[in-house]
Amino acid sequence: MTVSLSATDVRICEACWAAPVRAVRHVPGGRDLLCRECAEGNYPRRVDLFPPYGIYGMADPRTLTPAVAHPGGWSG
Repeated sequence: MTVSLSATDVRICEACWAAPVRAVRHVPGGRDLLCRECAEGNYPRRVDLFPPYGIYGMADPRTLTPAVAHPGGWSG
């Protein structure tokens, strides 16, 4: 299976983060780049990198210190 990747696409599976990308799954919000095993197992992506306001899924913002969670501290 050959997958065409752009210069900005990830090269490692977005579900397991270990194997090279071998499959593309088209979803309503775009596409998931997965290894063959994760694609066949229908595994979800682990995180969404750089949605509108940063990196989601890496940590719960309530567990971060205010300086890390937001440079200006908590606003509320």
